[in-house]
Amino acid sequence: GLSQEQSVSYKHRQRLANWVWLLAILVSSASRRHKALVATGDTGVQEASEWILSHVFDPELDKPGGRDFVVYALPLGGLGAQLSELWDTSLAQTGRNGAHKSFPHVTLCQFFKCDNSKVSQMIHALQSAVDANKASTPEEIVMMPFASASYIGLFMEESSAQWFRKVMNSFASEASKLAGCKVDPHRKQLHLTLAYQFLPNHQPVLDAMCKKVDPKSPARWELRLYSRDPRMGQSDLYRVLFPHTPRSDDELELTEDDFIMINPESSQTDSVGWLIGTSYRTGITGVIPANYVEKCPETDGWTLHRVWPGTRATSPDESAVTSRSGTVVGRRQTRGEEEGSQYNSPEGLFSHDVDVEYAQIVKKKDRGVKRATSASIPRSLIIMRHAERVDVTFGQQWLAYSFDHDGMYYRKNLNMPRSVPSRKGGVDDFRTDGPITEMGMHQARLTGEALKDQGVNVTHVFSSPALRCVQTADAVLQGYKADPSLKIQVEYGLFEWLAWCQHGLPKWLSLQEMTTFGLRIDTSYKPLILPDKLDVKERVDTYYRRTSELTKHFLALGGQNATILIVGHAGTLDATTRQLVGEQPRNSADLTRIVQKVPYCGVCACEESESGSWQIVCPPFPTLTHAPNPRYDWRMIKSQ
Repeated sequence: GLSQEQSVSYKHRQRLANWVWLLAILVSSASRRHKALVATGDTGVQEASEWILSHVFDPELDKPGGRDFVVYALPLGGLGAQLSELWDTSLAQTGRNGAHKSFPHVTLCQFFKCDNSKVSQMIHALQSAVDANKASTPEEIVMMPFASASYIGLFMEESSAQWFRKVMNSFASEASKLAGCKVDPHRKQLHLTLAYQFLPNHQPVLDAMCKKVDPKSPARWELRLYSRDPRMGQSDLYRVLFPHTPRSDDELELTEDDFIMINPESSQTDSVGWLIGTSYRTGITGVIPANYVEKCPETDGWTLHRVWPGTRATSPDESAVTSRSGTVVGRRQTRGEEEGSQYNSPEGLFSHDVDVEYAQIVKKKDRGVKRATSASIPRSLIIMRHAERVDVTFGQQWLAYSFDHDGMYYRKNLNMPRSVPSRKGGVDDFRTDGPITEMGMHQARLTGEALKDQGVNVTHVFSSPALRCVQTADAVLQGYKADPSLKIQVEYGLFEWLAWCQHGLPKWLSLQEMTTFGLRIDTSYKPLILPDKLDVKERVDTYYRRTSELTKHFLALGGQNATILIVGHAGTLDATTRQLVGEQPRNSADLTRIVQKVPYCGVCACEESESGSWQIVCPPFPTLTHAPNPRYDWRMIKSQ
């Protein structure tokens, strides 16, 4: 949960908004003004004023100290364009590795602190250091390729690195005198990382891609001064995908132009599917729906302050870029950025369409994603995530809101279920095993109708034991107008990665309780994995192996020409297909990233070729998208 300091009433903030903006401008202290100017890259009084207004409720607004600063060297021109292409290609073919945490760069110093009131002096110190070494600015920077089993990069020849070292040593000395900053220049060999923290089997593919980068390509180098909010040092940065209007005081408002800082060590809540995060735009901390954000490079939220040339200008146009200022990196393109290389701002690299990026991540280099056809009837899998959940839509408070003291259910919203099953453990069992909403039922029926319309012959249906999954499978069969003989085979091993079950396994409905509730269950099916074989301390690679074994089991049961529908969780789409198509299990970070991008009723398809190999293919019907519908109070119509 949130502390009282963090939990600021959303409605209260809205009521105060009309007068706070004026008060903020009139009474802002000098420290606030300095902080706002630095946070916005000194782009102007208007931007700084807007920043103050947005951060009025930020508990760290008046916290002393400054931002974290760093100096990078970046290549532009032909080399920059090649690096941009490498970033896109490696992301598409092998998934995200450590290099994708930022844009391509050479680190010239460690992060250092600078008091907000001293930033102008610190920038003057860096300007003086560049000016003092201007006469010896190199005409070109020589980079040499290097590769090992765990690292691929370009190392700067020492003759080229000497100029950067002189500038940074001068800067460290001047910054200490003028601004009281302790700058620690990079002492080891300067380098530009191309790939690291990748799976061992990806090394040959990445090495081949990196060898296509010609380090001798024409390049114009720049020195850039960046800063970040100090809270980013302990947090991962997430980009908001969808707006969210708070429904309770501890929830955080999400806007599509915002980033969320999430500390991995203190982000969990008691509610499944919700995280604790801090808005980059406002500094306010609150609870957010996890599937409304996606992890992004930390550098997307940095502020660019100044740019200086790192190589000697060869034309008047290049001379004009000296010491320009900037703004937040991931928000909009920095003034004066070179056109033609989408990587001058990292926004061009990482703002991919979610569906396109997922398709790129799962395809192999020599295997294109293609649409399944009905010319033959190969064995195929259709894997889908469950439909919209009640506990995510209404929060865990839906239980107290919808059940009386005697456990009687009352439907308090049209999107709440018309009815819920009776269960042996009572109402509390819904806390970790909730139903889907009425909109979720509609989502699932639409999916079933699409299967029917496309003439897909579903032969088997397997489902996770979670109520939301079994209900989804049942609603799909309703929309599919399935023959009564086609029933749901509940497989306990299809449940999501057990490491996410912090409070132990849910208490699922028994098959008899599901049948009594009207779900079409195949009670004769014998699960391959029983609940007592599930370990909540499961590693991510074990989760992939568990699901992979289930996939083989389902295919063996299905026989020839089988089309098997698997209804599970967001991770099920990747876990059931990953090893089937010949890939290695993902690490936990990459699995989490995939999970956050799979929407309700998200579907993927996998098909067997004539040679017996399997490949990801385009699903036989389009994806399902709809906008969130916020809570509405009719009483506002009668208000004065």
